[in-house]
Amino acid sequence: MTRALRIGFLILVAGIVNVGVGGAAAAEEEMLRLQPLIQEALAVNPEIRAEGQRWDAARERPPQEGSLDDPMLNFEIENLPTNSFAFTQEDMTMKKLSVSQALPFFGKLDLRSEVAQREANAIGLAYRDKRNEIVRRVKEVFYGLYAIDRSQEIVEKNRELLREFVKIAETKYSVGKGIQQDVLKAQVELSKLLDEQIRLEQSREAAGARLNAILNRPPQTPLGRTGEVSKAELPMDLTELQTRALENRPLLKGLAEEIERSKAANALARKRYFPDLTMSMGYAFREDSALVRRSDFFSAGFSINIPLYFRTKQDRQVAETSALINSAREQYQATRNEVFSMVKELVADIEKGHKLIDLIETGLLPQARLSLDSAVAGYQVGKVDFLTLLDNRLTLFNFEKEYYRTLGEYQISLARLEWVVGARLHEGRPNEE
Repeated sequence: MTRALRIGFLILVAGIVNVGVGGAAAAEEEMLRLQPLIQEALAVNPEIRAEGQRWDAARERPPQEGSLDDPMLNFEIENLPTNSFAFTQEDMTMKKLSVSQALPFFGKLDLRSEVAQREANAIGLAYRDKRNEIVRRVKEVFYGLYAIDRSQEIVEKNRELLREFVKIAETKYSVGKGIQQDVLKAQVELSKLLDEQIRLEQSREAAGARLNAILNRPPQTPLGRTGEVSKAELPMDLTELQTRALENRPLLKGLAEEIERSKAANALARKRYFPDLTMSMGYAFREDSALVRRSDFFSAGFSINIPLYFRTKQDRQVAETSALINSAREQYQATRNEVFSMVKELVADIEKGHKLIDLIETGLLPQARLSLDSAVAGYQVGKVDFLTLLDNRLTLFNFEKEYYRTLGEYQISLARLEWVVGARLHEGRPNEE
């Protein structure tokens, strides 16, 4: 194979954007795949587990709040003489055993249980939102790793290409058709690529540590190379996405539950103007004497509390819970506005990324490849200087890196949009399923 054909073959390989290189060793390397990473994160992430335990605890509260207080068992000794503890015929000392049960005013127990249930519902929705957040974070790191891996491959391809350029420059210099400066320039460019390779490796190690932390692994756990990623399309328009966010985002649903919880707490505060009832029953007896057989006694009664200090207690509770209702409503509206704003910004980013990817893929990359092919051919016959050749090589190199960087950011924006909306955009199922 002639040297010109070898150069052309290397440029062709370097220009293929969607084909990875690395030979048999890369093929044998374990691939890093997105869905298994998501499933692992959902199963082992400590943040999700903590939220799940918090939800489990909250679900135990409604039955507690809806139950009566424990009954009270009382034992009393009444009419015990103070001048003598000796029992006499006229002794009126009685022993009394009684039981009492407090009965809250009608509806209070149901409202207490509802307040606790609404709070548990809000915590459960926070748990769902945490799961969605972890999915988003896994996708962000994965697509960041994807862009780094592809950039590393491009750097390696360009190092091979520059080595060939060095050989060509050295050959031309050896036969008196080139200058030594061309060889030195090519070697400088090789050093720059080495610096780029080191920087990318450092970025990959940092991203890998973040992913391992999400997966609850030691930070130094090795990670395989990422597989290929295809560009996903945005399946719906802005209005539909905003509607989907209102229907699916757990954060908004949780804030709606907070509104209902505050309403139930307010209704409970209003119920506290009414007294609670305490029922009691007792049995009393006196010791029989040698001459008198005394009768036993049965008693029953009730008591109620009097909300005498309602102006400093019940009124303040009603005012407090009314303010909490308004606060929860304002928080919901503020979060709703923020979600709508984030949806719009992300849609704009996705649309911009889509156009830029198409421009690079169909316009800039083919043009840069043709330009480099022409520069190589011109340099071979002495019509193009070495600086122009290197400049064309750098242009193609930058466009290839920009393509994968943009593709990674595009996929990250889609992942963030799914998190904001609370549903997978293509299947329409909750994001954590």
